[in-house]
Amino acid sequence: MKSSHRLSTALALPLTAVMLSGCGLFGPETFEADERSIEVDAGDTFELVLPANPSMGQDWSIVRPGPDHATVRQEGDRDEDFAGDSGMDGGGDGTQTFTFQAVAAGTTKIKMSYCVLGECPDGDDRTATGDPGNDPAYFIYTVTVR
Repeated sequence: MKSSHRLSTALALPLTAVMLSGCGLFGPETFEADERSIEVDAGDTFELVLPANPSMGQDWSIVRPGPDHATVRQEGDRDEDFAGDSGMDGGGDGTQTFTFQAVAAGTTKIKMSYCVLGECPDGDDRTATGDPGNDPAYFIYTVTVR
């Protein structure tokens, strides 16, 4: 009997760690550019991690007025990691990370502007349906907080 108890305890610990990792215990849940439908729990922190290449003038920003602050709130400023293959500051591929806090149950949209070489989308006529490319576009993320 003791050996079965040890086995169940040994299996329970890794399983618990896996289950808690989805709850943000080991850091915020991350979503990438192609993950446009986001579901999180109230109180969770989550991140949009978007590809960026500063040598190509690629830049992301949140379109104002931003998400409904009663549902989702941006946490701090964006982080930029442009440590690309070139080894030069500002060169190579990288990411921009936007961190949010899920405040309360509801659904809101986060509209991100993707600019390339200083050209940004104008109006609502350039809403992207695929991954970021070489054209400016809006990327709209629907966030549901449970």
